[in-house]
Amino acid sequence: MLLRSRFVNHLEELVPLTRMSAEARREQFVEAAIKVMSREGLERTTTRRIAEEAGAPQGAFHYAFRDKNELLTAVVGAITLEVEKILRDAVEPARGLAAAIDDGLRAFWRYVVGDDGLQLMQYELTIFCRRTEGYEWLAEWQYARYTAAALEVFEAAASYEDRPPAITMTDLTNFLVASMDGLVIQYEVTHDAVRCDRDLGLVIRAATLLAGLDPGALADAGVIPGTSHRR
Repeated sequence: MLLRSRFVNHLEELVPLTRMSAEARREQFVEAAIKVMSREGLERTTTRRIAEEAGAPQGAFHYAFRDKNELLTAVVGAITLEVEKILRDAVEPARGLAAAIDDGLRAFWRYVVGDDGLQLMQYELTIFCRRTEGYEWLAEWQYARYTAAALEVFEAAASYEDRPPAITMTDLTNFLVASMDGLVIQYEVTHDAVRCDRDLGLVIRAATLLAGLDPGALADAGVIPGTSHRR
């Protein structure tokens, strides 16, 4: 009877696993991996720790992914999609390019300061991809996706302007992506929120001027020029 009871209990534990689709299981492990890597770092993240975070047997991991590197690829994809969504949700193209720059960058910045470990993990992933043979493309793909999403949003906003911007949208987008990368690193090193907030405002103002737009448009929208603060 004791053996039968243990067998039944074991089957009850397995039932939820068999009902979960392969795609749902992958998403569960990706979400768990992001949490563990953000909290403990890439090097200390093991498949066992990921399975524990997901509340699943470690053996289930190997049904969802061939190895940890395949999981890391899925993690990079998930984070990239999240950043793209944040940018698109924040920007209303009809408000014009100046507002798109301000709204998009400030929304991304809230995402940055909202989870310190997540940002460190993303840099760890980038370094891992660049140093791991066969995964160099993943870092390039992630950066290209960020840039493409930003370009799409800013081009849509620019189409509502009365005249073309003074700089190509590709150059403007590359400038903004590079500037935000620098700000993220500065924040992760110094955690000086006041300094970074001020510098974010300067980046927004610089980008607005590069586009040939009047920074006063930001003031009209309720943003104090030279800062990232609203009145």
